[in-house]
Amino acid sequence: MAERVTASEALEHFQAALESEPDKEREEAPAVARFVAWLGTDRVMETVTPDDVVKYITTETDETPDAIDPVRAFLAHSARLDFTVGDLSELLLPAEPTDGESAALRRARLNASADLGENAYQVTFEGLMLLERQLNEAKANRPYIAQKLREAMADKDFRENAPLDAARDEQAHLEARIRDIETRLRFAVIVDEDAKKGRANVGSVVKLLNNSTNKEQSFTLVSPNEVDPSKGKISIASPVGVAVMNHKTGDEVTVNAPSGPITFKVLDVQG
Repeated sequence: MAERVTASEALEHFQAALESEPDKEREEAPAVARFVAWLGTDRVMETVTPDDVVKYITTETDETPDAIDPVRAFLAHSARLDFTVGDLSELLLPAEPTDGESAALRRARLNASADLGENAYQVTFEGLMLLERQLNEAKANRPYIAQKLREAMADKDFRENAPLDAARDEQAHLEARIRDIETRLRFAVIVDEDAKKGRANVGSVVKLLNNSTNKEQSFTLVSPNEVDPSKGKISIASPVGVAVMNHKTGDEVTVNAPSGPITFKVLDVQG
């Protein structure tokens, strides 16, 4: 059974353990202190959950080793002293060095351990990679827009400078798009097949039977940025996507179509 130790007391224990390594203490103390302040200094460590750890890392840090490693060391120390329920430091183990590994994928795996509620942005692995490419492409346009601004500002008459207005508008739209993609990536969650338990979710291939026409249709549920009707990929935010989400084989669902409600039977859910 975990000891009832507060976060501030656990921090004191951790700092004491580092007294023989002053350089390491100076490097790690600020990051750990921020984590403890976020938890609340009077928070009992045995009440700290995996959700707490994941939410702190994904919403309060830049997820660099300098931010994560000290917190992982602190949690490992707390686990060894039985301050926490289980070893929460395992949540922050470095990602395995596989080809294509990215900060976004690592964050999505962390998010899958947390209850992000309505903030969660469920996406397939392919959709996550697409978001990363879109973000990189958008950021690559920044120098181009900056150059257009410099050229437009060379005209000192700002009162009637259409090129400058256009460049500023283009920059505003670009930055808004970057913020939108970054927000999706920050709260991205890849839902694995085991977690779905046979229920339709992002990445599932669903077969429906129209109860009125007796016709069947199949499609793949994807996040809004992955929609591709030509490949049978429909959004979880579409009327059909909303209707079938979290339903399993054998369920009946009602789709609120523009022409009126249509009932379907779920014939199969794969993935």
